Amino acid sequence: MARALEGAAPAALVPVPASSEPPLRPAEESAAMPLAFYFGLIRRHGAAIATGSVMATIMAVLIAMALPKQYQSTAVLRVDPSGARTVGETDAGQGMSLPSDDRLITTEAREVTSPGVVMKTIESLRLFQVPEFAPAGLARDAQSVTAPQMNEVLAKVTAAAAVDQPLDTYLLRVSIRSRDPLLAAKVANDLLASLIQHDAETRAKALTGSTESMRSQLTNLSAEMERSQRDLVSYESSNDVLDADSKTNLMQSRLAQVGRDLGDARTQRMRLQAVYSSAKNGDLDALMASDQGRDLLPLYQRWQSDQRDLSRMAQVQGPNYPLYREQQALVAHDQQALLQQQQLIANSLQTQYASAAQFERLLSTELDSQKTRMDEFNLKSIRYNALKAAADNYQKLYVELQQHIQDAEVAANLQTESLRVVSPAQPNWKPIYPRPVLAGLLVFLIATAAGCGIALVAGSLNRTVAQPEEIEHWFGLAVVATLPLVASGSAGELAPLQFGGAMADDRRAGQSLVRHSQFREGVLTLHSSIQMKFEGLQVLCICSSMPAEGKSTLAANLASAYAGLGSNCVLVDADMRKSSMHRQFQIPNRRGLSNLLRGQSSLDEVLTPAPGMPNLSLITAGPAPSGPTELLHSGLPLLMEQLRARFAMVLVDCPPVLGFADSLVAASFADGVLLVVRAGKTERQFVAGALRQLRAGRAPLLGVVLNSVSAKLGSYYSYYSKPYGDEDADDD
Repeated sequence: MARALEGAAPAALVPVPASSEPPLRPAEESAAMPLAFYFGLIRRHGAAIATGSVMATIMAVLIAMALPKQYQSTAVLRVDPSGARTVGETDAGQGMSLPSDDRLITTEAREVTSPGVVMKTIESLRLFQVPEFAPAGLARDAQSVTAPQMNEVLAKVTAAAAVDQPLDTYLLRVSIRSRDPLLAAKVANDLLASLIQHDAETRAKALTGSTESMRSQLTNLSAEMERSQRDLVSYESSNDVLDADSKTNLMQSRLAQVGRDLGDARTQRMRLQAVYSSAKNGDLDALMASDQGRDLLPLYQRWQSDQRDLSRMAQVQGPNYPLYREQQALVAHDQQALLQQQQLIANSLQTQYASAAQFERLLSTELDSQKTRMDEFNLKSIRYNALKAAADNYQKLYVELQQHIQDAEVAANLQTESLRVVSPAQPNWKPIYPRPVLAGLLVFLIATAAGCGIALVAGSLNRTVAQPEEIEHWFGLAVVATLPLVASGSAGELAPLQFGGAMADDRRAGQSLVRHSQFREGVLTLHSSIQMKFEGLQVLCICSSMPAEGKSTLAANLASAYAGLGSNCVLVDADMRKSSMHRQFQIPNRRGLSNLLRGQSSLDEVLTPAPGMPNLSLITAGPAPSGPTELLHSGLPLLMEQLRARFAMVLVDCPPVLGFADSLVAASFADGVLLVVRAGKTERQFVAGALRQLRAGRAPLLGVVLNSVSAKLGSYYSYYSKPYGDEDADDD
C-alpha cells in the first residue's frame, strides 16, 4: 500500500532557496489545465452521467415506440427539357428563350407542392375526409369544407410531401408520409397525375392567351406593313431610285473613269509643260529628245557637217579663200534654218501645252460635278434603303407572327411529353418514423455530451483544491503525499496512529487511536519521502492556510511514525492560540511552550513522554498567552538550538498561516515547511495567500500534503474505496 501511495503522489523535491523559488501563480489564473484534469472531472461524475444518459435513452425509446407509425411511399417523375420546348412556345412569340434545364427542374419541383396541384389531389381523393388530414372539428361524413378548413387540409398534405432531385439527373422523387402505407402510395401517384394535368392546362391556357395577344399584334403589324410599302413606292417615284443599286454602280463607274481621265490629262500636261519650258529656254538637246524634235535632227546634222567642213577649210586654205567664204555662208544658212525650225516647234509645243491644260481643267470640273451628283444620290439611297428595310422588316415580322399563331394553336391542342412518371409509388410496409433505435442513440449521445458539459462547468466553477494536478498547475508545487479521510472514535477528533511494536499491543478498551491501514500507509509514505528526498532535514514545520485542514493530526501521526521507526523525535505544539496536541495524546496542558518561552519553566519540565511511544516526546502549547507572536520571536531561536542538540527530529505544529504571523516566525527557524491542504474543502485563494506569505517570509517550502481525500473526489483516489468516517470531524 505504501508503494501505491508513493506512486499516486508526486516525488518530493529538495527545498529550493527562497531567492530562487519560482514565482507563485495566482489562484485565479485562467491558464488552461491539462486534458487529464478535465477527463478526471468527467470520470468523477461518470456514474451520474451514465445514469442520466441511460434514463434519458430509455425514456426516448419508450416515447418513440408510443408515437404513431409513419409510412412513406415515393414516386419518380422524369422532367424532359426537350419536351418542354414545343414549337412556337417562346414566351408568346416575343423571342425570349425558355429557362435552363436546372431552373426548369427546380420550377417543376416547386410546382409539385404548389396549392394548385395539391388542391387537385385533395379534391380528387377527398383527403379532407381522411382522419390524419381532416381539419379539426369536421364531421366524419362531411361532403364539403369551408375555405379556412381547406387551407388547414392543404397545409397538412403539403407538410406530408417531400420533393428532392437526385444529383445530375432529370428525375424528381416525390414522397408522401402517412399512417396508412396504401394511402401514402395513392396520394403520391395522384399528386404526380395532378401535376401533369395542371402543367398541361396551364400551358394550354397560356398558349391560348398568347394566341389572342398575337392576333391583336398581327392587326397592328399589318397596318404598319402597308404604310411602309406606300412610303417606299412614293419615294421611289419622286426621287428616281427605282433601281438604286444599279444606278449607284453606274455612277460609281462614271466617277472612277473621270478620275482616271483626269489623271492621264494631268500627266500629259506636265510632260508638255516640261518640253515647252526646255524649248522656251533654248535647250536644243532637250527639244530634240522630245517627240516634236524629230524634224530638227536632219537640220542639226547638216549644220554640224557644214561646220566641220568650214573648220577644215580654215586650216587648209584660210579665210580669204573664195570657197571658204561660200562654205561660211552655207553654215550661216543652215544655222538660220535650224533656228526657224526650232521656233516653229516651240510654238507648236506652246499650243499643245495650252490645250492640255484646258482639258485638265475641264476634267477636274467634271470630276467635282460627278462627286456632287454622287453625294446627292447617296443621301437619297440612304433614305430609300431605310424605307425598304422597314418595309421588309414589317413583312418578315408579319409572316413570323402568322407562323407563331399557327404553332401556338397546334401546341395548345397537344399533350406534351415534358413530364413522365417513370416509377409509380408502391406501398412501403416498413415505417420510417418513429425510429426508436436511432432516437435512443441520438438522445444517448446528446445526454452524454450534456452530462459531460455540466460536469466540466461544475468542475471549472469549483474553487476548491481536490487533485495534485491542480496544485502543481496553479501553484507550481509538488504534492509530497495524499492522506485519506479518517475520523476518531467517541471524541470526534482525529487521533495519532501508533507505529512500530506498540501497535500490536494496542487493544485496550476506550483508547482513541485510529487503526486504519490506508491512513497509516499514507503517513509512512510521507515519512519515507522526507527521509529519502530531503537529506539533513531536522526541524520540520507543519502548517495550513486555514483552520480545520488536519495539520495537527498529520503532525501527531508523522511524529508517531518517526518514533515508531526508531527516531528520537519531539513534537512541539506551537499553536498557542488554539492548542489540540494534549487532547490527541490525552496528556495535561498545565505547563507547555508558553511557560517555557516566558521563562517560567525549563525544557525538561515541559517535555512530556508520549503515552506508549518511547521515542516520542511532546511539548504542549501550555496556557494561552496574550502575545504568542512576540513570545515566539524572543524565545524560539534558543529553543530550536536546544531541541536540535537533543533530538534527531523536531516537528512543529504551527497555527494557520492566514491571519497570524506565528507560522512565519516558526518557519524561519525550520529546515523545511509542509503546507497541509484539505482536498475538496480548501479554496484556491486561501492556498495562494498562504504560499504567498510563506515565500515572502523566505520559508523553505518542501511541498503540499493533500489531506482528507476520498474516492468521491475522483478516480485519482479510487484506491480509497469507502469513506472512513465523518469528514467534518477534523481538528484545526
